[in-house]
Amino acid sequence: MPSRFLIAAVGRVWPKSGPLSTDLGKRVVLGCVLIGLVSFALAVRVVPLGYEEGEPAPRTFRAPRSIQYVDESATEALRQSAADAVAPVIVFDEQAQSETRRRIVGFFSAVTSARASHSGDTTAQAAFLENRYASEMDTATIAAVLALPDGSIETVAHNVETLVSGIMSARILEGDLAGARTQLARSADLVQMSIPERYAVITVGNVFLAPTLSVDEAATERAREEAMERVSPVTVVVQEGERIVENGDIVTARTIDLVRSLGGLDQGVDALSVFAGIVLMALLIVAAGAYLAAYVTPVWIRFRDLLLLSTLLLGMVYTTRAMSLLAPEVPSYLMPLPLAAVLATLLVGARSALVLTVLTTIAGLLLGFTGGVQVVATLLSSLAAIVMLKGLSRRSHLFYAGLYMMGVNGVAAFGSSLASGNALTQSAVSGIYGLAGGLTTAVLMLGLLPFFEFAFGVTTDITLLELGSPSHPLLRRLMTEAPGTYSHSVMAANLAETAAEAIGANPLLARAGAYFHDVGKIKRPAFFVENQAGGENPHDTTSPSLSARIITAHVREGVELANQYRLPQEVVDIVRQHHGTSVVGYFYDKASKKGGPLLEADFRYDGRRPSTREAALVMFADAAEASVRTLPKPTPPKIEAMIRKIVRVKIEDHQLDEAALTLADIETIIGVYARMLSSVYHPRIEYPAPAEEGRSGADQRREPQGA
Repeated sequence: MPSRFLIAAVGRVWPKSGPLSTDLGKRVVLGCVLIGLVSFALAVRVVPLGYEEGEPAPRTFRAPRSIQYVDESATEALRQSAADAVAPVIVFDEQAQSETRRRIVGFFSAVTSARASHSGDTTAQAAFLENRYASEMDTATIAAVLALPDGSIETVAHNVETLVSGIMSARILEGDLAGARTQLARSADLVQMSIPERYAVITVGNVFLAPTLSVDEAATERAREEAMERVSPVTVVVQEGERIVENGDIVTARTIDLVRSLGGLDQGVDALSVFAGIVLMALLIVAAGAYLAAYVTPVWIRFRDLLLLSTLLLGMVYTTRAMSLLAPEVPSYLMPLPLAAVLATLLVGARSALVLTVLTTIAGLLLGFTGGVQVVATLLSSLAAIVMLKGLSRRSHLFYAGLYMMGVNGVAAFGSSLASGNALTQSAVSGIYGLAGGLTTAVLMLGLLPFFEFAFGVTTDITLLELGSPSHPLLRRLMTEAPGTYSHSVMAANLAETAAEAIGANPLLARAGAYFHDVGKIKRPAFFVENQAGGENPHDTTSPSLSARIITAHVREGVELANQYRLPQEVVDIVRQHHGTSVVGYFYDKASKKGGPLLEADFRYDGRRPSTREAALVMFADAAEASVRTLPKPTPPKIEAMIRKIVRVKIEDHQLDEAALTLADIETIIGVYARMLSSVYHPRIEYPAPAEEGRSGADQRREPQGA
């Protein structure tokens, strides 16, 4: 089998000593590799799909799921409009009038000082004033003031102060200064002054006129921020399947935001979120391993099963990752998300499938492919698949299981979409997607199941059930060529199956193994007592050593026939192990009585000791049924004593060292076998011969009751 070749290849390079050489070491390495590969899938980023603002869209994009999307562009536009609508906060400057009066007085004091210090030198006077007021008034205004006679200076100063103070007693904005200057000119015209005086009053007054109202920038900014905060975000509901952009349409900023929100564009690496996701998956994988070790020990023991589960997990993770990045417009309901659970149920078991379902669902969330109510639909579909497939009795039932999964997936998708607030029509579309996803899952299940069975050497319950059919070619040969052995095998199968159910082993494997465990007797059926039917026993004329070789050869010949008819490896192993390395006691004792040199090894089976509980069950069933059959007048105590003797001999001979059976398991097996064999080989009531002569033929042919 491919799995055996793979394990053998790995074994050539695997350390032969040290911590990694142990079974636990191998599982730890597998867990680390699994965590590493899942972490890579979570962290990997690819190039964006090519949607550039202002450029034609390279392809059509439809929403893969329904979302409530906050339109940031529209929201920002509304917030800016609200801020622009806020009027500036205006405050009255109570100090503006007095400050202006102080400046006017200071200016004319400077004019008086300039005249006093530079008497008669107008050039020096102008330079003196320009040095101090160059930033406020031009040369012409200064010259007009200096040209006034000494008696006019006081008049001009008084009028400027009076008129400007009067105008500034009102509320003046920065933009209203032109109107204030016009009012100053009109007011100056009403005062009796000479033309040079009036000109000086107007020009100097225009310089010192100032607004009395100002904008409070801090208060205005606060008011605008409050107005922006009162604006509710613009929420857009995008329905699953809705067209976001058509191929060739000009891409807008809103389009890019929508595509990014739906997972259609790379959003960059968020180191913290990626790290948190990796840690979460690592913890879940470790927890899953601990659960398998504690509660699903057969799977934990079989490294092949762990490798299979890891392969299924990685397959779903990387498929989901690829779809989320390369085809985000594909609805999640259309994807065969329950496939991992389906295959795990059929190949490994329901408990392992539940663990895998949890891991794949959470991985889908972290990868951004499933979210919200889609998770509910995925879980429901997976659980339904596990429940439906757990009790299948034949391969043809997979078709009906597929139909069942289609229905559940469709209903789950419809209900989840409806619960997310979508319209009835849109939910119906989601339901159709769910039906299609269920159909895809069923088709992939039928196609991939044989591949996984072959690749990993797994024997499913369906295969085991099919092996138990009397129409199987090898069983038909056993039935016709060795009917006594066939009858014995059927009884052993009933015993092994019932005991397997009682101790939690695989009853189907135990039954199939018991059916085929003695197929090697087909080669020489007459040498086995169950096929002699009271005729001549060929062992009477055969030496004990030769008889032992003939008897033990049926194991090797059975393995050859099992391989010839392509029986599963698990069944072939039971054929090889059902006698272990036991001694053929009857012929060993017979040879001992003849005397002479004698080697016990010549009378032992050259098979292998049972390595599974199922093989041990078949060993017990084979020996118990054959031994009890020979008991004279069997009773329940005799039968139980015989079974206990067989078990004790096997234990003392170390035949069960590798079978992983507990003492409690052994006691349960003894109880089951004793009860069943007692019901089959119970003592019959001895009926007396007819007391009267001449009874009718019909009376003579009547079977006794209770026989």
